[in-house]
Amino acid sequence: MEITESLTGSSPAPHATGSCAGLTHEWDVRTAYYNAKVPLWIDEIVDVQEWKEEFMKEEAGEVVQAVGAWVYAFRVGGDGSIREAEKTLAALQEVVETHAGYGAESVMLVVAMPAAGKQSLDLEKNKREDWDDVAMQYGFEFVEYGAQGVNEFGEKQGMDRLKEALEANGDSLGLSDADDDFGDFGREEAEMTAELFGMKHSLLEQEDDGEEGYGEDADHPASNQELQVDDLDKMMSRLLAVREQSAGLPEAQRKRMAAQAVKELTGSDPNT
Repeated sequence: MEITESLTGSSPAPHATGSCAGLTHEWDVRTAYYNAKVPLWIDEIVDVQEWKEEFMKEEAGEVVQAVGAWVYAFRVGGDGSIREAEKTLAALQEVVETHAGYGAESVMLVVAMPAAGKQSLDLEKNKREDWDDVAMQYGFEFVEYGAQGVNEFGEKQGMDRLKEALEANGDSLGLSDADDDFGDFGREEAEMTAELFGMKHSLLEQEDDGEEGYGEDADHPASNQELQVDDLDKMMSRLLAVREQSAGLPEAQRKRMAAQAVKELTGSDPNT
């Protein structure tokens, strides 16, 4: 979550398992043109193929459509290759285009981070150009973490460029209606669905690794995980059903139905 902390000045605590999948955070954006609190959703991709299969599902569409900007960060291996990252870029592109359409107006940024213990990549010009070309193939802009100042074209680099790219795309961040709507399904619903997906991934990872579950039934981790995953699937299905039922209704009525669904599932009022 190094990128989140560099961008916002802080980062949320990971799950008890150490995973950061499904965590949400807030970025307090202040520019010369607007001030806004932008919700951030943090995910973790351990297995690219499994992640893609999960997010290609219909119920994942609410999350994907609500995300206005994608920032994929990865650490560069010793050979400086972008090969592994390229697989993830391809998966992200496919997921976004499947749910949001070809040429979706999302900000797409890929951030190459140095190996642990290093401050920057110090990429040679030709290597940086190669990475730029690969990123562009999948609709991403390449950002070199740790780079300072400006490049030969006078453009900002590193985290300064990342912030500039995000701040300059207010519409993609949902700022055109920042105090209310966050996609057709509503900000609260999109965030909740993202959290549910993250929780599900975390539980499935525990099951695959043979780790003990958490919660009141920790004495029976396997059965507890299965029950929790089943509950999460039911909650996501409920959110999807509400959206389908409200399709075509006036905006105010859609929001009331969505807010009621969140209240029923969480036991709390999203408007308080």
